[in-house]
Amino acid sequence: MSQEKNEIIMAQAEQLFIEHGFHGTSMQMIAKAAGIAAGTVYLHFPSKEVLIRTIYRRAASAMLDCLLAGHDATRAPFEQYRHFWLNAYHGLRDKQNMVHFKELYERSPFFNDDDRLWADQLWQPVDAFYQQGIASGLFRNMPICMLGYLSIGSLLSIAQAQRVNPFEMTPELEDQLLQAGWHAILAQ
Repeated sequence: MSQEKNEIIMAQAEQLFIEHGFHGTSMQMIAKAAGIAAGTVYLHFPSKEVLIRTIYRRAASAMLDCLLAGHDATRAPFEQYRHFWLNAYHGLRDKQNMVHFKELYERSPFFNDDDRLWADQLWQPVDAFYQQGIASGLFRNMPICMLGYLSIGSLLSIAQAQRVNPFEMTPELEDQLLQAGWHAILAQ
């Protein structure tokens, strides 16, 4: 029951933080949305900052799990990339709140050096893929985060754009976008 309440609190808080921002959302608002007393929220999360950080870390971990589902580092680089891309597009397009919350948090004053170190360690398997591509001369020699933004990061923007300006993602368009991301990171 306690884990269930944690999930309810986090789900309601995530939505309120996205709608009203971190400073515009009170613990009282979260409690009301979750259908519990404000004191109960504090029994599960001692402060709003702890709640925010917990939601962030859950979102970042879930995004990585989605990206790495079925990953096989022994595959050819393009096949690994294709797998990441398809996992990200199909796994995250319907979870835009999670993606939005992660971005909101990482742009906020709450995001600190401890979070940065934690995230760097969390994303190490993906970073290793890009690092191997740089070392082999396959990928552009630029910061790994830039390779990520050019390839997978742009995909998250595409998924958001699809919600705002709906378009049909045909298999042909999907392949064109996947190929465009791949070519963006290749060394010339």
